[in-house]
Amino acid sequence: MNSVMMVKKAIHYNAIQNILQHYECPDTCKAECCRNGRVHIFEEEFNFLKENDPEKAKDIKSDILVPSLYVMTSPCSFLNPTNRCEIYEKRLTVCGMYPFKVNDSGISLGLQPCPLGFMIIKDISSWAMDTISIADIPAAEKAEKLLQWEISLESYATEASDFHSRDSLQEMQIPYDELDMLSMFLQSKNALKKVNGVPEIQETHCST
Repeated sequence: MNSVMMVKKAIHYNAIQNILQHYECPDTCKAECCRNGRVHIFEEEFNFLKENDPEKAKDIKSDILVPSLYVMTSPCSFLNPTNRCEIYEKRLTVCGMYPFKVNDSGISLGLQPCPLGFMIIKDISSWAMDTISIADIPAAEKAEKLLQWEISLESYATEASDFHSRDSLQEMQIPYDELDMLSMFLQSKNALKKVNGVPEIQETHCST
């Protein structure tokens, strides 16, 4: 098993894909993550890009802070003039999981409140608040928990409203062991929409 496959297994990449299949970037998204973000690349991925397009791969350099990784010079050289990815079917691991991001905790992923990420955050908040509403807990405790989620959602909405101009973002932390549950919730939610006559969205999760 190569390093990319090992990392994908460790970060529950398949569960992430099962979640992201229910979303797509809005038309207002201009591939900010690809144009301005730090795109990290594994050696196997770098070798693939170098073999397929050595000219564009020249913009990929070794990461000084993480020598085992490479980093794409912004904007990504594999974006076409309309800000669409030219290697989407073979896109990099970090691109395939965005707006989820690996962090140093080892137990969770960060979820950035970009326009797409905020859609997911709203659904997570709805899921959490519905669960709290039917929980067998004291009314005062229930009200406090619901209020905390409302305040948190408002905070992420503020982050999302000026996402493109922020130097840093408040990320929602999603424990690895909750990814499968979130995936099942979204599957159920979309299945219910279909039953009620709302077509299930067939989407790609990234505008690129």
